[in-house]
Amino acid sequence: MNLALLGKTSLALVVVLVCVLGCGWLARRVGSRPLSPGKLLRVVSSTGVGQREKVVIVEVRGQWLVLGVTPQQVTALAQMDAPEAEPVPITSALDGSFAERLTHALKHNLTRKGRSS
Repeated sequence: MNLALLGKTSLALVVVLVCVLGCGWLARRVGSRPLSPGKLLRVVSSTGVGQREKVVIVEVRGQWLVLGVTPQQVTALAQMDAPEAEPVPITSALDGSFAERLTHALKHNLTRKGRSS
């Protein structure tokens, strides 16, 4: 009986570990990353403006290109210098309770995404 319980617990642990590793792999694969030395292009933001039409902002060597994307073509709408990243004050990010730090991080993330859309 104890052996069956140990087997079920081990199986549950393996399932949880596989889920955690799978989510980590997916987050790295899908998530936005800064440009690495070998990459020349990064999608900064994208928003749908129709059923199959999008406006996409891509970064290429310090320049942002605003592109209109349809199933048939890609059209350059605008070009601008990429803004400088705003540094996050370390002291304010580390002060306070976990709830305060989480709220601060979420607000900071939302304001960054709002500027890039």
